[in-house]
Amino acid sequence: MVYMKAEIGVRPGMVPAMLDLLTSRIFPILEGKGGWQMCGCFLQRTGRLNTIVDLWKLEDYGHFERAYAIFREDPDYPEIRLLLDQYVESETLVFMDHQYGFISGDTH
Repeated sequence: MVYMKAEIGVRPGMVPAMLDLLTSRIFPILEGKGGWQMCGCFLQRTGRLNTIVDLWKLEDYGHFERAYAIFREDPDYPEIRLLLDQYVESETLVFMDHQYGFISGDTH
């Protein structure tokens, strides 16, 4: 398993709209057809404000590209892309290997 952290810097005033876009339109595609597993979606309260952090569980490093290709092929993608361009200032993706402790009910 591989974990991916997506740190999304959102334009001021756009956090509620971005959270709605993520939870109602983007997550269902990535979790459904894309097969990613959401570990959690977080809103930072300290540090850079207006930052959303998503933690995903992926099968392997290639799972990102496979699921993102499915996302881009979705008929809703062009409209979602326009909204992302309006809401997002920056995005940083970090891929991580799990080393210790429990995440999302894992017991290994």
